Amino acid sequence: MGSLLRFKDTVQQWQNVLDSEIWQLEEAAVELFPHLYLSYNELSPELKRCFSYCAVWPKDCVINVEDLIRLWIAQGYVRPGRRGERLELVGREYFNNLAMRSFFQNLGKYGHEYGECKMHDIVHDFAQFLTKNECHTLDGIGRNSSSERPRHLTIWEEGTEEEMFSSPVVDFGRLRSFFAFGRIGRVIVPQNLFCSLKCARTLALSGCGLAEIPTEIGRLIHLRHLDLSDNPFITMPEAICDLYYLETLNISFCGKLSCLPERIDDLVHLRHLQNVATDELRQIPQGLGKLTSLCSLTQFIARCNSDDLAILKDLNQLEILNLEIEGEVDFGSAELGKKVNMRDMSLLSRFEAHFIETPSCIETMEPPPNLEKLELDGYPGAQLPSWLVTKSHADNLTRLVIARARNISSLPALWKLSSLEVLVLEEAEKLECLGKEFFGVTKALHENSRDALDTLSDSESSFSAEAVAFPNLRKLYFRRFKIGQIGKT
Repeated sequence: MGSLLRFKDTVQQWQNVLDSEIWQLEEAAVELFPHLYLSYNELSPELKRCFSYCAVWPKDCVINVEDLIRLWIAQGYVRPGRRGERLELVGREYFNNLAMRSFFQNLGKYGHEYGECKMHDIVHDFAQFLTKNECHTLDGIGRNSSSERPRHLTIWEEGTEEEMFSSPVVDFGRLRSFFAFGRIGRVIVPQNLFCSLKCARTLALSGCGLAEIPTEIGRLIHLRHLDLSDNPFITMPEAICDLYYLETLNISFCGKLSCLPERIDDLVHLRHLQNVATDELRQIPQGLGKLTSLCSLTQFIARCNSDDLAILKDLNQLEILNLEIEGEVDFGSAELGKKVNMRDMSLLSRFEAHFIETPSCIETMEPPPNLEKLELDGYPGAQLPSWLVTKSHADNLTRLVIARARNISSLPALWKLSSLEVLVLEEAEKLECLGKEFFGVTKALHENSRDALDTLSDSESSFSAEAVAFPNLRKLYFRRFKIGQIGKT
């Protein structure tokens, strides 16, 4: 109610809420949810559809916000306000609007933006009520939330058996969403399922023990969102490339997957390839370089002295990129400096243990100019790359993670990152003292801490009067350091 009234600026608007006919309705559901009804009725048609769709999740489920937005997009619920506007940004506005109205709780931020959330049980009940004719839930212990002609099916809980897929209530050919949530047990998926979902836009089969993906999956021509994560299949059929409208493909934690389909360039609408923890996926088809709509690529392995990075040359819509390099590589072939849309990059280095000099390929790399989040994991050099504190990064970088940098003994110049809000230092074996250079030793600091700096020599106290160290830093983490490793600073 407070979230609703915060948008009402006059006494008359408040009076209209008080005089609303909803308070007088005697329907059972309205009596249970009058405050939610009032807030819900204020929403635009797009927001109403997005909110009610959240009923497909089980109660008390942690919802990943980016996944939620992509599911809204897959269903066609997100409409751009102007031509060329990115659907993900519009979807983010939708979510923020709903969150501001208290439809979500337990909001967790990833940087500046909400990354996860939950729905209160009462709010979830309200969403289920709104979608009682569209959403159907099955579980393995006899409970179900039924509708006569469901459009979205969720299967969850322990003990779900194959016979549940023969439910007389569900017309699989009519479904637009199919979710399998194996909370405790494993959902068993019959092979003929892929022949039945003729209208499905979303198919989520995470953790279902799929040892093989049948070729019939290519018949699901309306599919926009496909989640096959955490399954033990080794290969993917070429037929998956017949999914012309596919926008999101999630194969994360498919640890046995060894290759992608050769015809992957046929997936011309693919925007998100989520493939975290697919370490056996070491050879990427050249056709991936033709997917110019790709916005996120969560694992890309570049082999030593290979031309793998050339695949990234024309992927200029990338916003999220996680790179793993296994030695000296040619970053120039990737043309990272032209990727002005990239906001989040992770660079995992797998060099030989004896490599202590700053690798020339990293030092000479031209990074994306507008990075906001950067992670350097396993960096082998004794000095951080000089481009890290150039003006563009000083102005834009808000989160920096330096992990397993075993040869780093000092961190000079990081204080120049004026926009940095979060700094994470993890497992740096040789970093024993931050030193005054870490703090920039500015005049402002000198004036505020004169006594602490009296012992410095004249040469040591000749610093810039204009520089201020870490003016926006909010969080500083030291992780996996030995007790007493960071000495006097």
